[in-house]
Amino acid sequence: MPGLDGTGKLFTPIIPLLDSHFDLSFITYPDLNSFSDYIECAQNQLPPTAEFSLVAESLSSPVALALMAQQPDQIGPSVLSAGFARSPLAAMTHIANHIPEQMFSIGALSEFWLDVQTSNDQDFSETQPLPLNVTEQIDGEVLKHRLSVMSRIDVSALLPSIEIPILYLRAVHDRILSEGDAQMMQQLLPNVKRVDIDAPHLLLQTQPQQCAELIVKHIQSYD
Repeated sequence: MPGLDGTGKLFTPIIPLLDSHFDLSFITYPDLNSFSDYIECAQNQLPPTAEFSLVAESLSSPVALALMAQQPDQIGPSVLSAGFARSPLAAMTHIANHIPEQMFSIGALSEFWLDVQTSNDQDFSETQPLPLNVTEQIDGEVLKHRLSVMSRIDVSALLPSIEIPILYLRAVHDRILSEGDAQMMQQLLPNVKRVDIDAPHLLLQTQPQQCAELIVKHIQSYD
C-alpha cells in the first residue's frame, strides 16, 4: 500500500526481496475526495483470499488500520512502515488548500519531497533519484488534493480494538513523523512490535534488505 505518490512505484527496491516469499499485489490510488474514499478504493483492490497481510507505507498506514478494524478475521500479521494514526502534518496540509497548484508541480514539491526523505548523516545517493522521478510523474493538483485529505486523518480511536499482530518500522531520521507519533502506535495498539531503522522516512527504499528480512520474519512467524 503506497505512500503519498499513490502509485506503488516506490516499492521497486524491495519487491525482488519479497517476491520469492509472498504472492504480492499492489494497491494504487487515483485522485479521491475523502479518506473514506481511500478506504473503499483499497478495499476494492484487496486479494480475494481467505487471509492476507498488509504492508502499508506512510499515507496508507491509516487506511490499513481502518481496514484492520473492519476486517479483523481476514487480515493477518501486517506491517506499517513510517506509519501514523493521526496526520503528522495537519497544519501544513491544511495550509495546502491556500497554496497555488504551481507550487506542487514538477520541481517545486519534488525537491522538497526528496529532501524530507533523505538524511544528512548517510549517503542514499543510489536511491534518491527514485522518489524524485516518481513524484515528477504525478500531477501537482493531485498531490495538493491528497495533502488536503491527509490533513483530516485521525484513526487513533480505532487502535485499541485492533489485535492483529503489527510490525511497526520506525525511521530514525524521519523528518515527517516524530517520536510522539511512534509512541502513540506503541501505546494504543494491543499487539505491536516496534523496530527502529537507521534510515529516513522512505525506509523501505533506503534500507530494503533489512526491512525485507524483518517483514518476512514477522509475517511467516504466524504461519
